[in-house]
Amino acid sequence: MAELTALIADDEPVLRYHLNRILSDLWSDLDIVAMAATGEEAWQLIETVRPQVVFLDIKMPGLTGLEVAERMQQAGLTRDCAVVFLTAYDEYAVEAFEREAVDYLLKPIDETRLERTRDRILQRLERPATAQVDLADLKRLLSAGEAGNGPLRWLNAHRGEDIYVIDVESVLYFLAEDKYTTVVTADGEYLIRKSLKQLEAELDNQQFWRIHRSTLVQVACIDRVERTFSGQLKVHMKSGRNPLIVSRRFSDRFKQM
Repeated sequence: MAELTALIADDEPVLRYHLNRILSDLWSDLDIVAMAATGEEAWQLIETVRPQVVFLDIKMPGLTGLEVAERMQQAGLTRDCAVVFLTAYDEYAVEAFEREAVDYLLKPIDETRLERTRDRILQRLERPATAQVDLADLKRLLSAGEAGNGPLRWLNAHRGEDIYVIDVESVLYFLAEDKYTTVVTADGEYLIRKSLKQLEAELDNQQFWRIHRSTLVQVACIDRVERTFSGQLKVHMKSGRNPLIVSRRFSDRFKQM
């Protein structure tokens, strides 16, 4: 079979690099002709280069992966192009993608799962008429899956070029720094691109408390709260790390303990 062309769209540079690297190892006949960091950029590149395979992150700045795929469908581009969604959702939402019309890859990418995706794409491209994407049904199923997810349980974080799946139960605290948030565990530190505001909305608010505009801690990991001579509160973690400052805005939470 002739070499196929592909595009990768994900707002995380590390994830784009990681997927590109393992695709080059597992699929020698696939040529990654373009990569995009936003939905709008992905759409413009798709119109220009017309790839035969498109890997779309579900959540990107501007246009989402689903919205890009909808534009492709409206333009008649999905008939000759296999669309694969990249998602960080857990098993409940993943069930929404388990269909022949649309494939998905759960982040971080598993090589065995990617091999299955490769095989499905090759089979689908041999039968273009079966490659139509029912995006309206997918959105409905995805919404149902998200509604049943409950609090966030896993995080896809990176350290250097490596990607790790972090159990939320193992997180001591989150620290907002510039464009990234540092995830601190007993095993070390990792980076994610979620804001503390996003994390507060996704985590169990009985399990994680905001103690500062830049700090979110797991309550079960707090050893004690110190009051200094000036009246400032400091949280000491069971891990023995440096104490964390409690801002005046959030100090009432500890006064009620």
